[in-house]
Formats: sequence, structure tokens, C-alpha cells
Amino acid sequence: MAKKKKPDAAKEVRQPRPAKPADTKPWYKNTAQLALVAAVLIVTYICFTPAIGKNKEFTNWDDPGYVLDQPLAKDLSKENLKTLFRPGTHVMLNYHPLTMITLALNYKYAGLNASAYAHTNIIIHVLNTLLVFVFLYLLSKKKFWVGALGALWFGIHPMHVESVAWISERKDVLYCFFFLLSCITYLRYLESKKILHLVLVFVFFMLSCLSKAMAVPLPLVLLLIDFYYQRRINLRAIAEKIPFLLLALWIGYNATRIQADQAIADYGTFTTLQRLMFASYGFMMYWAKLFIPAKLSAFYPYPALGEDGGIPLIYNVAPLISLAMVALPFWILYRRNKELFRVYVLGMGFFILMVALVLQFISVGAAVMADRYSYLPYIGAFFVLAMFVNGLLEKPRTKMLTAGILIAYSAIFAVLCFDRVKVWDNSLVLWSDVIEKYPYVITQTGNVVKVEQVGVETAYKNRGNYYREHGQTDKAFEDYNVLIQALTKDAGIYSNMGNMYALRKQYDKSLEMYSKSISMNPN
Repeated sequence: MAKKKKPDAAKEVRQPRPAKPADTKPWYKNTAQLALVAAVLIVTYICFTPAIGKNKEFTNWDDPGYVLDQPLAKDLSKENLKTLFRPGTHVMLNYHPLTMITLALNYKYAGLNASAYAHTNIIIHVLNTLLVFVFLYLLSKKKFWVGALGALWFGIHPMHVESVAWISERKDVLYCFFFLLSCITYLRYLESKKILHLVLVFVFFMLSCLSKAMAVPLPLVLLLIDFYYQRRINLRAIAEKIPFLLLALWIGYNATRIQADQAIADYGTFTTLQRLMFASYGFMMYWAKLFIPAKLSAFYPYPALGEDGGIPLIYNVAPLISLAMVALPFWILYRRNKELFRVYVLGMGFFILMVALVLQFISVGAAVMADRYSYLPYIGAFFVLAMFVNGLLEKPRTKMLTAGILIAYSAIFAVLCFDRVKVWDNSLVLWSDVIEKYPYVITQTGNVVKVEQVGVETAYKNRGNYYREHGQTDKAFEDYNVLIQALTKDAGIYSNMGNMYALRKQYDKSLEMYSKSISMNPN
């Protein structure tokens, strides 16, 4: 008789593992996240360590006016503090008493030690990097990687070297510090609705304005944050911004009054349309250098006008490209994804508001753009990019590839930043770097001299001054002579050349240069 089969054992049904509860601990109570934030800050600090090396010197670009020859930056007496805060007081045509106080503190505790001044800038920059993390972390509704990536890019981006390694740009890192504190406190106010928090927002805004007048767009940034949080723009929302607007108007008025007829230089050969093109070009290039920070320079000169008075093609198409850069994402996101649309409006709006004052609608100085002008505006761009990248990191299919690209890209930024800091060691290295990238190209046919490519006059002049002060008169002569050939309008160059010819005992040429200098500037 066949054996009776035993019934099959019941198949074991595997139950899915319960999902791990989401980690709701704040980042500073999460060991891994805290360690990553610390790593970002350490990497940022390391990238700027060349600025505190033994070769660090003050440059001859604004540093004499802000520190070396500036009595207001060497005195912390009560009388001097009163003078600094007096509205009519200005240093290098800027009203920033708080910045001058920090420079005076440096002088008190370290004398004229350039490394100490640079070290202070670096410390403030590292603190700003932490504040960028907190700001973007909170803005993104506590998405850790949004804050971490935004902070990392802010901390090590090569475009930010100028604001940190240049001692005279103390005002940049300082106003950004208080500006970010104001924004972070405003986010806290939106949660708590406590008047104390709103008062602190105003106090930090005031401190930011007293560090640099560029802080004045903050009230409009607060309105952008309201929009992002879908807050109703009612009477209360507007009324609470009135004190901010009044302070911004006063700071703006005071800055305009101080700089009237002095800092705002009208390079009169440019038409209104050409200035619009320059502004658009600057806007476009800030974004280009955000992704590819190549050919960075302390100076980006205006282009040479053609024989017909025209400018290069890239400037002509810049308004259309800039408009497309802003409008196309705006239109696409508005139609397809309202949440990403709000992210874009906040980030791009932040960038536009903070960079608008330094786009060359009105010519200020001799440069079409400057690395330092990207310092705070880039935070808006980093927010948009970090939100986009965070979305890719959350998808299993794109996570590994995205992480690999991020690591490689960030490593490149760190290396470029570290190398760029060395350019600010001293005036010789700085101006040689500018001249290498933007040299004068001058041709001569018979007695006809033609400037084929406009270089940076300030670079040749300041490098010539450096050579002269260090006894290298032949090299100084060469730099000054380039500017003479380029028909400089700077009377001081002719005076310097007069000195050079006198040293060579060419007294007729020396007298000719002195006469030219006096005719250009009788005073």
C-alpha cells in the first residue's frame, strides 16, 4: 500500500519590513548630518588658507584707502566712532561704519598684519557658509541636501575668492553675514508671528546696511519669501515692511549723495542702448561663470568700440539671451509645476534683486562686471540648483550618477578656489594675472598708433607703481609706456613717466610728460 503523502508544509509568507520612521531630528542633533556640515565648513576654510600665508601682503588697490593710509580704520575712540556713524562720513565714497570698526579692531589687535585681516575675512566667510546652509535648509522645508549643497557651492566657488581674499572687501562678507541673519530670522517670524522676531529682522537689516549699502533690496527679498510661502500679501504683510523700506530709502539717498559726481563715472562714448547691452552681458556672464568659472579676473574691461562706434556681437545679443534665460523657465514652470515655479521665482528673483544695483545700466568704474558682485546674489541661484539636484538624488535611477557628478564638480571648484586665492598674495601677482588675461594690443604704422584690444588701465598703472616702489624702474617704465601709447586720460600716468625719464636723465622728455600732465589736470 502506497505511503500516504504528507501534506505540503504551508509556504511561509514574508511580510514586508516596516518602513523606517523618518528621521525628524534637526540636523544639529543628527550625528551624520552635523558631521557633513562641519566637513563643508572645514573644506571652505582650507580652500582659503593661502590667504593667510607668509606671502600675503596688502594690495595697492583700495587697501591703502581702507587700511594702510586710513586713520578712521586705526582708532576706536569714542570721537572716532561718532565720526564713523555720521551720515556725511565716507571712506572710498562708501558709508559703512560697521565695516570700518571691524578693520579698526584688526588694527588694534594685529597691527598692519595683512594675514590677520585676511584671516578675519575667512572666518566671517565660513560663518556665512553656515548661515547659507541654515537659510536654504529652512527654505526647502528642511531638505538637508539642499542646504548642504548650497552651502558647499557658496563656500568654495572661485567667484567668491575676490570678496574674501581681498582685504578691502571686508564689507562684502560682513553685510552678507547680517543679511543672512535677517532672512533666517524672518523665516522664524513667519512661523512664530512674534513681534520680537520681526524687530530682530529689522536690527540685522540695519547692521547689514551699516556694513554695505548693497543690502537695501532686503525688503523686496522678504516679499519674495512671502510669495514662496504662499502668504497672503495683505495690509499687515505690507505694513510690516514699511520700516525696512524707509531705512532702505535713507541708505540709498545717503549713498547717492556721497557718490554724486564722483564714483558714478559716465563713460560718455556709450549710448543708453549700449549700457543696456553691458548690463545684459554682465547678467549673462554671472550665470556662465557660475557653472564654468574660467578666465576669472579682478577686472573685466569694457570692449573697444569699432570704427563705426559699434561693440562686439556678443554684447548685441546679450539682452535677448538674458531675457530668454529668465523668461523661458518662468513660462515652462508656471504651466507645468507650480511648486517648482515658486522655487524658481524666489531663487531667480533673489539673484536679480541683489545683482541689479551693480549691473552697468549706469557706468560705475571701468569694469563691465566684477567677481565680488556675485557673492550674495549667487545664493538665489544655488537654491534653485540645489532643489533641482536634490530631486535627482531622491530618485534611485539618477542618484548614483548625480552623486558622482557632484563630487567631481565640487572637487574642481575646490581646486580652482584654492589656486585663485594665491592671485591675491600681492599687487604684482594680482595685476600680472589681469594683464595676462586682458592685455593691451597696440599696433603702430608709421606715426599712427592703433589700439586693437583694450586692456585694463588700472592693472598696468598699479603694476607700474608696484615696480617703481620696489626699485624696478625699467619694468615700471614699460607698463606706464603702454598706457601712454594707448592715449590714457590719466594725468598721473604722465607725471609718473616724467619721473621715469628724469631718472634716465632724459630731461626734455621728462618736461614734456610733466607739461602734458599739468595740461590734463591743472589742479
